[in-house]
Amino acid sequence: MDINQLLTKSLTAYDSQRDRSKQIEIGPSSIGGCRRQVYHKLIGTPVTNPNTEGLAAILGTFIHAGIAQAITREDPFKDNFLIETEVAYGNLKGHVDLFIKDIGLVVDWKTTTKKNLRNFPSDQQRMQVQVYGYLLSMNGYEVKNVSLAAIPRDGTMGDIVSHVEPYDIDIAQAGLDWLEELKLIVEEKLFAPDPEKSVNFCASYCDFYDPTGEVGCPSTSK
Repeated sequence: MDINQLLTKSLTAYDSQRDRSKQIEIGPSSIGGCRRQVYHKLIGTPVTNPNTEGLAAILGTFIHAGIAQAITREDPFKDNFLIETEVAYGNLKGHVDLFIKDIGLVVDWKTTTKKNLRNFPSDQQRMQVQVYGYLLSMNGYEVKNVSLAAIPRDGTMGDIVSHVEPYDIDIAQAGLDWLEELKLIVEEKLFAPDPEKSVNFCASYCDFYDPTGEVGCPSTSK
């Protein structure tokens, strides 16, 4: 038996059945990222680069699930924490990792590596968690602060880094505007946004990488 093949097949099949994997609408996790990639999602471009393994993302899923299970014991009466909760407002839907009601805190777990901690938090990550705050606020919750917690897969407990900032509706609105501008490009059949990532990144991580540029994205290094 080929153990590598068994593991790869099992992880991919499991991940493909998750709600987040099956979600077609663009959620907060894509806002502020590569505009060209989200454009292709919006227009329904077929996958042109099926060899993206996405192992880090799948491992991140298991880490999120483990955290969700472990953290429930910190809310013994199950009335203060919202854990892995879907929230929606208008045409936008997202899954909030954690919201602590009594202190009005939104928490978004981010799995990463120790090397990438130097880029934490990114502007995109800050925008995403603010959008989660917006969705919760629009659903009647009092949001005071938002937090990002970076968990390095190759680190120790002491390497975990957290960032907290006040909830800022202006940052959330910038994220919503970012998405609406892309939707307008699609609706008006305007030119696709320019590529934003190099071939080294796109070939390994983007489903829409296409060196010919005929269907997908050729990257910035065509």
